[in-house]
Amino acid sequence: MKPTLLLMMATIMLSGCDNKNADFAPQMKNYAYLYQFEAIPGKVKSTHQRLFSADDTPIFDVDIAFDEQGCISHVKSIDKAGEITEVTREGDKLTGTENGQDVVVTLNKQCALIKKVTPTMTVDIGYNEQGWVDQISSPASDVKFHLTYNNVGDMTLLSIKKGDEEVSRASAKHDTDAKKISDVITTVQRNEQSKTVTTQCQYKNDVPFRCDTVTTDGAGQVTDRQYGTIDVTYY
Repeated sequence: MKPTLLLMMATIMLSGCDNKNADFAPQMKNYAYLYQFEAIPGKVKSTHQRLFSADDTPIFDVDIAFDEQGCISHVKSIDKAGEITEVTREGDKLTGTENGQDVVVTLNKQCALIKKVTPTMTVDIGYNEQGWVDQISSPASDVKFHLTYNNVGDMTLLSIKKGDEEVSRASAKHDTDAKKISDVITTVQRNEQSKTVTTQCQYKNDVPFRCDTVTTDGAGQVTDRQYGTIDVTYY
């Protein structure tokens, strides 16, 4: 929700808990794309989210903490291979380690992540006029990630381009019921092949507490099943 840069074929679909506030903190969805977790509405203090295969094998585990203004203050994630990313905010920087390397992430005055630097790569993160992440790129690569949104800030298209050529795209169709914030059908096209990822959640007070994800191939055959869980605390 999961290459390191964002949830490219993205399906970290996780659960939720009681909360009557349907509003998101200003940067919550951007953080969710970049650190691969399910965006949670309300004044969130911390969230622990986990993703499992159908046979209960852990796939991804992430803890995120926020300050009272909704700015990210700490992240620790562990993927299926055991690689760890852990950063803590000091002023306008998130510093720590990413897969065994030192990492420094710079934030702007709106607490948006704008640059990530490791010994092997620099990543630049651009935003559109509405304040949503719209491009992720690196000076060392001609591959760029382009994101498109609907009018409420839900990502509807992730296009990956190498130079002028589109090499992959993920198109998302969100549920017509605006209260089902995490229900989405994503169609991924790459190398002339396609797959569909369908996520359906159960909700309490308009926040998901259980999400199940089913992946099917171009012929409609099920190729993967996953489910997610979440713990959350609020200010």
